[in-house]
Amino acid sequence: MIRKKVNYPIGVQSFEKIRTEGLLYVDKTGLIAQLISELHYVFLSRPRRFGKSLLLSTIEAYFQGKKELFEGLEISQYEDKWEAYPVLHFDLSGDEASNPEKLEQYLLKKISEYEHQYGVSIGNDVTSAGGRFGWLIEYVSRATGKGCVILVDEYDKGIQETIENKAALERNQQLLRPFFSQLKTQDKYIQFAMVTGVARFKHYTLFSGANNLADISFFEDYATICGITLEEMQRYFQQGIEELAAKHHKSIEEITEVLLQKYDGYRFTEADDHVFNPYSLLNVFQFKDLSGHWLRSGTSKVFVDFLKRANYDLSQIHGIWATKDQLSSLFDDNDPVPLLFQTGYLTVADYNLEFGEYLLKIPNGEVRGALFQDLAPIFLGISPTVGAQKARMLRSCLIKCDLEGFVRILDSLIANVPYPIFDKESKEKAYHLIVYCLCLAVGIDNRCEEPLADGRPDLVAFTDKYIYIIEFKLDHSAESALKQIDDNGYARPYLSDGRPIYRIGASFSSEKRNIQRWLIQSPTGETIEIIPPVPPSQIPFL
Repeated sequence: MIRKKVNYPIGVQSFEKIRTEGLLYVDKTGLIAQLISELHYVFLSRPRRFGKSLLLSTIEAYFQGKKELFEGLEISQYEDKWEAYPVLHFDLSGDEASNPEKLEQYLLKKISEYEHQYGVSIGNDVTSAGGRFGWLIEYVSRATGKGCVILVDEYDKGIQETIENKAALERNQQLLRPFFSQLKTQDKYIQFAMVTGVARFKHYTLFSGANNLADISFFEDYATICGITLEEMQRYFQQGIEELAAKHHKSIEEITEVLLQKYDGYRFTEADDHVFNPYSLLNVFQFKDLSGHWLRSGTSKVFVDFLKRANYDLSQIHGIWATKDQLSSLFDDNDPVPLLFQTGYLTVADYNLEFGEYLLKIPNGEVRGALFQDLAPIFLGISPTVGAQKARMLRSCLIKCDLEGFVRILDSLIANVPYPIFDKESKEKAYHLIVYCLCLAVGIDNRCEEPLADGRPDLVAFTDKYIYIIEFKLDHSAESALKQIDDNGYARPYLSDGRPIYRIGASFSSEKRNIQRWLIQSPTGETIEIIPPVPPSQIPFL
């Protein structure tokens, strides 16, 4: 019997298209019903490719009274009226967002389309986008006898795209501020309003006139309204999981663990609710491909621009605690943490109720790989393609316990580090950035500078068979690095694990920009010295 093919909605953001064309839909309508019944003005921030557009499209179909699209979904258990409301939906994610003139043209064009649709005649007295939007809301509400539903997708594109162009940024703010102020000014004519975006630029005062928006970005009741939970993946993607497991000769349990490590791990609230990136999962099951789909969907331009000019030591992002206000604030070159969190490179690992702080981490292997590919050209002087190849080789060496091969590849990576990295910043910072890139490159199950009771080892890497504890010393001996591992008891938390533990100390020379000497202490206590470059004859073929 031939199994029916699952149709995955890759790139499809229209709820109506998904439902009418038989594409797979993960039912979020129960949460949508709760949201609509509890709140009237809503703001939600989530990283790109997380289903925000589909969420708004679903809400639009609901308020348009399209009952047939919701048959069999959870919301049909609660709704019996299916009353239709006028919906004004604005998508600000287009390329015109980076150009103030084009952004204004888009808003005016969209407003004109709704004026024509509802037979509204405002006249020529009101020419600004904000003013015409306000009149549109009132006229449409009066004409239909219903409150308007306002949906604005990717509100911050025009801010992110112009953040380095102060003149364009100010013009976009001047354009959008009166537009959003209508959400409060025209309250009596509005049934429901929701705004989504990546960033939470509360200090840009875009919403100063619309301070009635309830920000649910950190609200645990809606922690999983975007993204896919493990339970949802197992329920809706069962066939995909089975097909993926068969292709890669894994059990269901084994392939599920691979998916958890690579694509799960996003957490946005105090609640311990984790979600997968939906775009990544859809591509994994459609193409049975376990590679980095999120990165290929488009790197954050703002983040890459930041990397090129930042004064921040990215190696410090591990183990960072931040308050909700800090994560919601503007970023700058000295504090990129809000940017990293808002764009999805960092997520919540834990929450401290006493201090109201969130512990942050890199969500998963896919993001770790994306971060390495962003960093490699800047701090290692190699292309993303070469970087990915070197990273695979490093992982292969650790899996096989080929430590000489590991040293040789690291030495070749460090040899490419651009001189300006050392010239423009302190040697210490440059060294930490290089080590951080190497941590990302290893990427098996590594914990770069994991905080322990007696300090932080530079890198702890885990494979199925081995544990490696690595300490780098800048312009100091490899012996001192190995001694630090022993003196601070870095191996102590892993002694009961059962896997052999290798302690590795390396001396890094800022003058020669390479690793001068390695000392490797095996699980049996034997110490092996490696002085790069390692002759190729000593390296097994990879």
